[in-house]
Amino acid sequence: MSGWTLVATGVTYKIGSATLISGISVTIPEGKVTAIIGPSGSGKSTLLRCLGTLYEPTQGTVTADGQALKALGDAYRARLGYVPQDDVVHPELSVQHELSFAARLRLDTAVSDEDRQALVARVIKELGLVKQANQKIARLSGGQRKRVNIGIELLADPRVILLDEPASGLDPATEEDLLGILRRLAKQGRTVALTTHSMEYLDQVDRVLVMMEGALIFSGSLDRLLSHFGIPHAAEMFRTIRKKGVAHWREGWARSRKE
Repeated sequence: MSGWTLVATGVTYKIGSATLISGISVTIPEGKVTAIIGPSGSGKSTLLRCLGTLYEPTQGTVTADGQALKALGDAYRARLGYVPQDDVVHPELSVQHELSFAARLRLDTAVSDEDRQALVARVIKELGLVKQANQKIARLSGGQRKRVNIGIELLADPRVILLDEPASGLDPATEEDLLGILRRLAKQGRTVALTTHSMEYLDQVDRVLVMMEGALIFSGSLDRLLSHFGIPHAAEMFRTIRKKGVAHWREGWARSRKE
């Protein structure tokens, strides 16, 4: 499995006169887990949707493996897994039936029933849902439901997996388990990026992007983030960035990249 490195260059997205994100230039590397963080309304989900072709940038470009997403078209979307914040599963179906149904919809008709069921079984095992395979989704915990949502995307063997607030509503232990799954998927060579408000387990991701008021104000490792913002723990970051305006942080990040 080889992922696609995503590169955003000068990406701006507007709705009418409102600019949701402005001039975002950043690389999302393959084989890594990248977390996009920032206060509510900072543009995290908008950037993710531009990366996932749900939004077409008003200005700028996004490329995958050096090719523009617009040019790749369906070839990119066929190898993209996009997990929205809200569940897209049928609560009255069992895990097994949900994934089997999704496999029939998503896989080529040339795939045999035997191969399709083998794939479903492999995804269930990979996500740690063997004991829950015959349970109705309505009876699963929030973390288990999120795994089913991820499983639907894994059926298509995606090179890129984008997740919008996958840890929302999860307890800390379940969030840690979920990040463990995402790390395993990245180690397989996939490109994994997620938006999150959670600061608890940023040490489990490889790269962190920080957004504020539609602008990118940091990109790098957790250690570098702590040093850049002069804080002892990531939980202090939101409090720190509120003390100064977005222009200060954007200019500071630009200067640090030149040093």
